Amino acid sequence: MSFQSRFQQWKPILILIILLLLFSGCKSRKPEAPKRSEIKLNRVDSVFHSMKAAEFEFETLVARFSGIYNFDGTKQNFNGQLRLLNDSLIWCSITVMNIEVARVMVTPDTVKMINRLSRKYFLTDFRYINYNLNTDIDFDMLQALILGNDIPYYETDKFNLEIKPESFVLSTIGRHKLKQYVKTDDDLSKVLVQKIKIDKTTLRIMEQNLKQVRNPNKKVEAIYSNFEDHNGLFPTEITFKFIGVKELILHFNFTKIEKNTEISFPFKIPNSYTLQTF
Repeated sequence: MSFQSRFQQWKPILILIILLLLFSGCKSRKPEAPKRSEIKLNRVDSVFHSMKAAEFEFETLVARFSGIYNFDGTKQNFNGQLRLLNDSLIWCSITVMNIEVARVMVTPDTVKMINRLSRKYFLTDFRYINYNLNTDIDFDMLQALILGNDIPYYETDKFNLEIKPESFVLSTIGRHKLKQYVKTDDDLSKVLVQKIKIDKTTLRIMEQNLKQVRNPNKKVEAIYSNFEDHNGLFPTEITFKFIGVKELILHFNFTKIEKNTEISFPFKIPNSYTLQTF
């Protein structure tokens, strides 16, 4: 099989990686965490407040990753590097068999990718990504999922609390976006069905299950483990499951994580490359 043909098999994988790496920190200021002894085990608001206060924050973030893609019996390995500027810019290089196949740069409004194998580039947004992946996830949901944080800008008083020996479980069947953050009619129609499993000791999210009321057959599950302290606990191992007509699994391992250092974002489209049309 030629390398070009092999890349065609990787096209959906690259789109998925782009989708999953679109994240930045929540701009809203976090509340001060209550002391551990002050947490009321039978109070939803105190558990939720403590979870939010334990979320991961950064100004810049650099990390390397390796991953495994598993879909319909097909497995593939990939590697890459991330460079992030909080709330502003995400840069990513994706390699297969030690060769860079794509370079991605993302802002809140645009997605740009250089395809090294086809010698093309494209400019798009989340609508194209969601259309190709048959998903119903927006930017804010993705940024929270990849960091192991709660979904921002949604109601905070719609949860039920279940207490287990080593965890809290917050669940809701009708969480709407806050009015001040609603921008489109699509935002108005989003109602989350969500379950969050929280470690009692670290107050970090261990698992998240998420779907939209309007698309109940599409669900995302995220499992977080091997947390490292980088002035905040960061999950270095994450497994995502996209459940629809078929199940797709993506497993990530993050290494060489550097937080709040000076970084650059090289992204130059060669003159010989052509614009990819859809």
